[in-house]
Amino acid sequence: VQDLALLSGRSLSGFNREFKAIYQTSPKQWLMEKKLSYSQQLLQETQTTVTDVALQVGYDNISHFIKAYKTRYGYTPKQTIQSIK
Repeated sequence: VQDLALLSGRSLSGFNREFKAIYQTSPKQWLMEKKLSYSQQLLQETQTTVTDVALQVGYDNISHFIKAYKTRYGYTPKQTIQSIK
């Protein structure tokens, strides 16, 4: 988020405030939603492992990725893979 603020020429707090006013969510939440949405797409459409998907979308901690994914979708990434088989 700090990089986006810098690229837009705004302070971090100004960027966060303006982003939230426009999108009704914080930049951090917006980015997390995009990462999780893309990870779900990868899990459904490719043969990629949960670990590889987590790393590909920017999670260094696999457990954190699984927890965030389960919180968002109500099931684990592995259950996503199993549901398509």
